[in-house]
Formats: sequence, structure tokens, C-alpha cells
Amino acid sequence: MKRIFLRLDLNRLHNEEWFNFFIEYKGFVLFVTAAVLGIDTLFTKFLQLLQKVEEALEQIRKSPITDDLAMLDHRRDNAFRMLKTALKFGMSSPDAEQKNAAKKLESVFKHYGNLALKSYDDETAGIINFIQDLRGEYAPYVQILNWTPMINDLEFANNAFETAMMQRTAQSANRPDFKMAGLRRDINRCYLDMLENMEAQVLLHGGDDIEEFAKTLNANIERYKNTLARRKPVNKDTETKDEEDSTI
Repeated sequence: MKRIFLRLDLNRLHNEEWFNFFIEYKGFVLFVTAAVLGIDTLFTKFLQLLQKVEEALEQIRKSPITDDLAMLDHRRDNAFRMLKTALKFGMSSPDAEQKNAAKKLESVFKHYGNLALKSYDDETAGIINFIQDLRGEYAPYVQILNWTPMINDLEFANNAFETAMMQRTAQSANRPDFKMAGLRRDINRCYLDMLENMEAQVLLHGGDDIEEFAKTLNANIERYKNTLARRKPVNKDTETKDEEDSTI
């Protein structure tokens, strides 16, 4: 089936921006009307799910555990950024030994990318492996630059975050943040069904209204795709091209 709608990797959006994307989508549909687009039943289901999402998000916003996680994540992000700053200083050091050590360590940073921009779980695992490399093969260079206290700070912050995350996971599955995972899957599926329904209509019967609607929605999707592209810098060693029709 020919696709007239771009596909957005919704799973990479944070809860709030993911919710905003669907609030904007809702506005686009209401302007044209679901009846004109031929998605009345699906859109009604979508609105019901969106209301549940809003209620779950409101509970999450009030959750002290979520606040703690955000604070702890910010702390480890800062610890990682301090090491990146130290690397820059080392690269420009007038001391030849320190400059050489920094150049050796640069490859480790390139390998892991900007860990501060990764998802919670990916960042936790990435930092663990990052520290293991610095304390293993690259330990002599770390010692030359006197990075041990900063690495210890990063490990402490990452461990604190991981502990808080495990505490949250151990709690009841009825927590709103656990409900959000299911709601996200349901609403993503409903949204994709609406897109496929409209594409089928255009294929079978044509549809100027749907094609005009697609232009508006696609422009908004491009905006979010650009946000995601900035969030995950391309590593030249593993450069891949995002496909325009990446699935949800």
C-alpha cells in the first residue's frame, strides 16, 4: 500500500512530547473532522484513550518517585558532561603526555556517544560499560589526567539512579507510570490504524481532503523527527540513514 503519511518512531519520544504530538494530531483531525477523513470509529476510540493518558500523566507528574528519578538522572548527566569537558581541556593541554592521554580517551567517548541523551535504561547500561572501559584498558590514561574522582562521582550517581529505578519497578503494577506503557502501545496502534485506514481510502477511492490533511500532519511529523535527530548524534563509525517510513 502506498504511504502518504510519514511514520514517526513514537517510542523514542518522552511521555510529555509524545502526549503533545497526539494533542496536536487531535486538533488537526477536529479541524477537518473525523467524518470527512473516514475514521469516525477509530477516532472515538483514540479520544477515549487520550483521556486516559492525560489522567495517567497527571498522576505521574505528582509522583515523588518520578521526581527523584528525574533529579538523579540530571545528576548523572552532569557527571558525564564534566568528563566531556575534562576531555576538551586535556585535548588542548600544553603538556604532551596529558594531550596524548586525552586523544586516547577520545575514542571511548566516540564509541559510546552522548550518554546523557539516551533513554533511562540505555544510559544506565552505557555508563556501566563506559566506566569499565575507563578502569580497564584505558586506566593508564585516566591516571595521567587524574580523572578517578570524576569517574567515581559518575558511578555513584549512576548507581543511585539504578537503585531508585529498581525500587520503582518493584512497586505495584497499578502505578500510573506502568499503566502508561500499556496506554502508549494502545494509542500508538490506534493512531497507526487511522493512518492505514486513510491510506486505504485514498488508494481505493482517492481523497483530496485526506491528502491535504497528510500535508499538515507530515509537516508536524518532520518537526518531531528533527527533534529526535538532534537528540541522538550520528556516530561516524556507525552512521546509518533514517528511513522516511520508519514504523511506529
